[in-house]
Amino acid sequence: MARDKSAPQGDAKKRRIRTAVFRSIMRVGFLRHFYVRRLLRFMEKSKAKKRKLPPELVRLEQMLARLPPPKRAEALEAALLANPDETPSREMRRAASRQDRLRSDGKGYRTGTGADRPRPRR
Repeated sequence: MARDKSAPQGDAKKRRIRTAVFRSIMRVGFLRHFYVRRLLRFMEKSKAKKRKLPPELVRLEQMLARLPPPKRAEALEAALLANPDETPSREMRRAASRQDRLRSDGKGYRTGTGADRPRPRR
């Protein structure tokens, strides 16, 4: 049985400390590159061995699978450098929710933000 590695609910102080340490490590370039490569390698090996990823990495793996392999490290690094406290604009939130919708023919996800497609005339 897998052990739950998440912090207990009542332990907000430990979570803040862990987050502060992680953010300071991610500011250092070679440590950030090492972490990105290690995380991508872990996800690839887990997929090859047909093991389930932790729930918080499943969504990340889905998003990275849409990109070509050379761009995955760049995208992951950009996501790590992004400030999670900033709320994205309304347009970006809507585009992200549109991308998550499945296509009507059942062959994967819908593409694009909708701005590139002309509106149907009525």
